Amino acid sequence: MLTLLDALSLAGDRAKQNDDAGGAHGALAWVIDGATDLHDAPFATAATDAAWLAQELNADLAARAIGLEASETALRAALREASEAAAETFAALTEGEDVPLWARPIASALLIAETADGLTGVDLGDCRLFALDAAGQVHALGGPDDAVDAEAASAAKARDQQGGRPDQDLYRTGDVIAHLRAQRAAQNADPRHAVFSLDPGCADRARAWTLPLARPAHVLLASDGFAALADRYGAYDPESLMRAALSKGVHALASELRAIESDDAGGARHPRFKRSDDATALLLRLV
Repeated sequence: MLTLLDALSLAGDRAKQNDDAGGAHGALAWVIDGATDLHDAPFATAATDAAWLAQELNADLAARAIGLEASETALRAALREASEAAAETFAALTEGEDVPLWARPIASALLIAETADGLTGVDLGDCRLFALDAAGQVHALGGPDDAVDAEAASAAKARDQQGGRPDQDLYRTGDVIAHLRAQRAAQNADPRHAVFSLDPGCADRARAWTLPLARPAHVLLASDGFAALADRYGAYDPESLMRAALSKGVHALASELRAIESDDAGGARHPRFKRSDDATALLLRLV
């Protein structure tokens, strides 16, 4: 049985919306991270198109969670059908307007389902899974291996070009947003950089894996904004992050996360495009 122990979802900026989502129902659990809009006014009926897409996928997964088969095929089908539904709704909202690739909403998503031996899962983008099982085995899955390093290098270069000034909205400045828009367009179209999108073919490009786990096991699903504690800031490794989540809880870890970011607001130690990203975490027990 897969049960939820602890969860949180925090906006990176309290003055703005949260583009993350996540949930657990039955044998299925998931985390979603809508990619920050690079345009001003959303096309959808939400604060941002990123938030709209995350909530569309979130609602779709919640609706189909009970009775969903725990298989790669079923998880891919869930992504495909959610994408088809979102694409249809978005087309109606935009009334046939030719929306450029870089402005079409995308998201990272990671889905897991309980199996007899542990878990099966699929992921798109850079959401993360950490696990600690009864045998003491530690696992970290999800996202391309070089995602954090590539973003840090790009952010560091952009900050140098801006004179190194602290600016949590660096991604909105001049040449930076042009670069990010070009990158976003490629991410929408290039199967090597697969994300959840309005193209149902994204389901076929998702990474798929099985994870044997000795029970009882504990699993942490996280958007990259929360996983930054281990992946970006080095405050924990996967094992110590899992043990801290179990002993302290994810809310205490979120406080640590925001303290690290506040102390490095300008990104001198940890280059990034925003001072703080949306952060979502779900801690689950598999028994």
